[in-house]
Amino acid sequence: MWHDAEDRLSKAVERFEEGAIEAARIMLRNLDRRGVISPRIDLYLGHCHLEEGEHRAAIRRYRRSIALNGESPAPWIGLGLCYGRLGLLERAIDAFRSALERGRDIEEIHCNLVHCYALSGDLERAREHAREAARLDPRCPHVHRHLALAYLLAGDANQSLRAWRRVRVLAPEHPEMPVGVGRAYAQLDRREEARRCYVEALQGPFAADARYGLGDLERAGGEHALALEHYRRALDDDPDFDEARLRWAECLAELGRYEEAWSAVAPLLSGEERSSEMTLVAAGILHGCGYRRRALRLLRERVDAEPADGVAWLALGRHLLEVGRAGPARAALRRAARLVPEEPDAPRLLARALGRVGRRREAVAVLARAAHRHPGEEELHVDVAAALLARGRPAAAERALLRGLSWNPEAATLWAAAAELALDAGRMPLARARLRSALRRNRRHAHALGLLVRWLRAAGRPRRAVHAGRAALRVLPGTDAAVREYGLALLEAGRPQDALLELRRYVLAAPEDPAAYEALALAMDALGDERGARTQRRLHALVTAPV
Repeated sequence: MWHDAEDRLSKAVERFEEGAIEAARIMLRNLDRRGVISPRIDLYLGHCHLEEGEHRAAIRRYRRSIALNGESPAPWIGLGLCYGRLGLLERAIDAFRSALERGRDIEEIHCNLVHCYALSGDLERAREHAREAARLDPRCPHVHRHLALAYLLAGDANQSLRAWRRVRVLAPEHPEMPVGVGRAYAQLDRREEARRCYVEALQGPFAADARYGLGDLERAGGEHALALEHYRRALDDDPDFDEARLRWAECLAELGRYEEAWSAVAPLLSGEERSSEMTLVAAGILHGCGYRRRALRLLRERVDAEPADGVAWLALGRHLLEVGRAGPARAALRRAARLVPEEPDAPRLLARALGRVGRRREAVAVLARAAHRHPGEEELHVDVAAALLARGRPAAAERALLRGLSWNPEAATLWAAAAELALDAGRMPLARARLRSALRRNRRHAHALGLLVRWLRAAGRPRRAVHAGRAALRVLPGTDAAVREYGLALLEAGRPQDALLELRRYVLAAPEDPAAYEALALAMDALGDERGARTQRRLHALVTAPV
């Protein structure tokens, strides 16, 4: 046996290269048991484990190979692949960089680093290694595929499409291309083109990803039943597709089917690798089921296990805020704001928590700093204005909105908020100009359409207000105050019966609005129903009475 160990090792390597993984593994294990010491045995046993999905066993073998021959880049590459597939990106990058020190001219290392940096969001380093990989092997399509992913994660879908076009030139039959192009189209909101790409991919090896993409398209369009079917079929194609299972659970929760959602997400929590997103979705579902303590315990376990997970601290703060524990929420949200300064929701929720404990001035300061740090987030500017209004400073609130508009002149939301301030102050011409600016940028902007109804009523043009109210009802929920304004416009336009119907619906949808009872009483007065009007005014008095 001993004299032909090298020959047997060569034959085992040949078996591996031919794709006979099981045969190669048996031959290599026999050599290992007989005491043959060679870094190639551990290297190729690591490759076998990697091919079979046994990543932890592969890592042990690669480390043994490195201990025997630390100057070879091959085991470092294998180690990087294992860490990458386990989702340990920082370790994967370190392993590939160690491989690079031992083999700078190996294109595979640069290509894998492009992929790792793409997933970690470091676009500049991904580009740097992509240039080097393309220099070493100009015909390799994989580097452009990794770049396409990097651009997509960075939010640049146009560049992602260009990268996929380069992949098409180098490898016209690349199996992942329809799904990748579909994702880029979906990010650009070109839904029909994305749908065509996903449908094309249903016949290929990435059918599960295509169904997942179709589910996202249907969910974005409000077709939850179709989305659920696509996610379910994606899981039929690939039972280990955790992202599809997670979206399936989220979709069920959005439909109010919390018990089913919990049944769908519970298997993910029992796995070894529990991501932050899994924990947060599960906590939200438990909260929806009414198991608030279990949800809180799950979030606390997450932040205890990963104290640097800012997203988990943010979720914990949001949960504490929702259950009325503003003090502990403030502490959690402060931690989240430090750990994820790029996340605009952290200062918004922190300001809400500060407001609930009576520290409104500090809440305004937190929001103002966040708006300065994220000038493109229009909702932050609206929040600053709302916080200033709560402190009785309407002029400062208007200045905050105008600052936001200097950064985002095309933001219909900011124009509508500025119009509301002008309308509240009785500056009708200015309110009209701002409303026009908002609707010019988004004809279906819900807040702007609701304000238009109110403006037309105040301007004494009830018939125009009725038409505007009809348009607003297409995009506004039944609980919006614009529905009340629409009912009053119908009343002023001489249509009391229609007004009564709309105002009854509004009172049922928003019973906490005292103005709704007064408006309904006016409609009943117009129809001669004095008794009904008196009843509504008594209800108005009850709702407005101090507790």
